[in-house]
Amino acid sequence: MQTLSFSSPKLSTKTVVSLALFVALSLVLKRFTFGTNFLQLSPVFIAAILMAYYLGPWVGAVGAIIVDQLNVLVFFPGLDFPGFTVTAALTAVIYGVFLYQKPIKLWRVVAAVLLVTVIGDIVLNTIWIDMMGTPWQGIIWLRLAKSALMLPIQVAVGFAALKAVARTRLKI
Repeated sequence: MQTLSFSSPKLSTKTVVSLALFVALSLVLKRFTFGTNFLQLSPVFIAAILMAYYLGPWVGAVGAIIVDQLNVLVFFPGLDFPGFTVTAALTAVIYGVFLYQKPIKLWRVVAAVLLVTVIGDIVLNTIWIDMMGTPWQGIIWLRLAKSALMLPIQVAVGFAALKAVARTRLKI
């Protein structure tokens, strides 16, 4: 039994169209983000989990990069910082490694969300925000509290979303 997967589907028309739909879903969900520049709450993680579940870590990472760049180009022109793109791609890889072509188990969702929260949200994004001029010492406790609050929510919503799509037996 394989615990983790580093594979992705063949690049076909169906895969590219599916990727485009997940990119569109991500952009729509991204518009429901609220909070300050250094502390944001967003439902976009749902699209990231589903994209990685269906398309794997590598195609999911490409999708995350496209979403990040389109979001910057369309909604925040001139505010591009490549660190956040790296975090988005790494997030998709982590979700894909744990969820792609695997049975949906709570421990997989918990492990994936926990790694994304610690590596992406707490460590990398705090570093990027610090590099952009906001000292990390002033925001780390807010970011830790937000992550502690969002972790169980993301696990519950992510697990429920994966179970719901698994019941439909939708093949992409």
